[in-house]
Amino acid sequence: MVAARGWAPVRGVGRSPTENAGGAGADWHRMSTGAGRCRSGHVIQAYSSMYDFCVRGLGMSEGTAYRSIAGARAALSFPVVLTLLASGDLHLSGLSLLAPRLTEENHAALLEEAAGKTSAGIRVVLARWFPKPDVPDRVEPRAGKGARADVQPLSEGRFEVHFSAGESLKAKLEHAQNLMNHVSRELEVVVERALDALIRELEKKRWGVTDKPRRSRGTKPGEPGRAARREVYERDGAQCCFVSESGVRCTATAFLQYDHIEATGIGGGDGSSNGRLYCASHNLNAAKKTFGREYVEEKIRLRQRRRSEAEDAEAREKQDKLLLALTSQGFKKAEAKKATETLAREARTLSLQELLRRALALLVPRSAG
Repeated sequence: MVAARGWAPVRGVGRSPTENAGGAGADWHRMSTGAGRCRSGHVIQAYSSMYDFCVRGLGMSEGTAYRSIAGARAALSFPVVLTLLASGDLHLSGLSLLAPRLTEENHAALLEEAAGKTSAGIRVVLARWFPKPDVPDRVEPRAGKGARADVQPLSEGRFEVHFSAGESLKAKLEHAQNLMNHVSRELEVVVERALDALIRELEKKRWGVTDKPRRSRGTKPGEPGRAARREVYERDGAQCCFVSESGVRCTATAFLQYDHIEATGIGGGDGSSNGRLYCASHNLNAAKKTFGREYVEEKIRLRQRRRSEAEDAEAREKQDKLLLALTSQGFKKAEAKKATETLAREARTLSLQELLRRALALLVPRSAG
């Protein structure tokens, strides 16, 4: 429970915030108490602003300085935030999000709900307390690559999703909207339908999830069948099931792998009772415990070497096809070979069509001259 305005024991913390903070935290406490006692203290010390004092005087990064100043201002009005910061129940990033919304009436309840949450979790809390209206569908041209994908909470259960896309995706969205005229043209409806179909396809392919399960066909030794993969995936809730000695379960839901509890190489079976869902990190850690670090790392190096050799072979094949395509279009073999060699590095990642397009861009001006 967060006590209003004053100090409150959180997680059994009995010492002052400065004693708990230490290091950068002590700098923050120095800055925050200085801000309260003497608003112009930084000017006396030859700093043009509190921000300048934090960056040059205390050596903070620009982002940390901004968050620290916002937190210090909140602490002047609501000292309880110092206790939350010292105990670890609140961090500066979260406090900087909360600070503009804290009032005499709401600060105790709002801080209590935000305690222990990540910045993303605090944004959800703020969206519930201070809901925003849904944003309208909007597709507009932008120069350059554009900002990275972003998801921001608007209100209870509502989010704004923003990302950049190419012409191909824009055309597909419009085509899907046209096909769904009888249902809805709203992007939310169209995208959710598309994701439902994609998730069904991927879960079926990767984990054997289907509405009409059939008996699994025979598999190679050491490879779990579709029924086993499906049962483990559903049993573990599409989440890594590793649990630490203190009882904390891993929350990873990406890069999931089917792991044999008892390795098949030492007698373990392929049934679901011997299977579990692990993320890549915990699967790797389990393998090292079973077979030893050196053995596993050597296997990884061998796999990486084979993958690299396969990619090299594929790149050489593309280069051979590119050279043939250029000479068949009338370019001299010497200049076609030079263009192919210039694009050798790109051959590992680009398609043959893109390589041809770039080669022509190199050769056409020369042939025209």
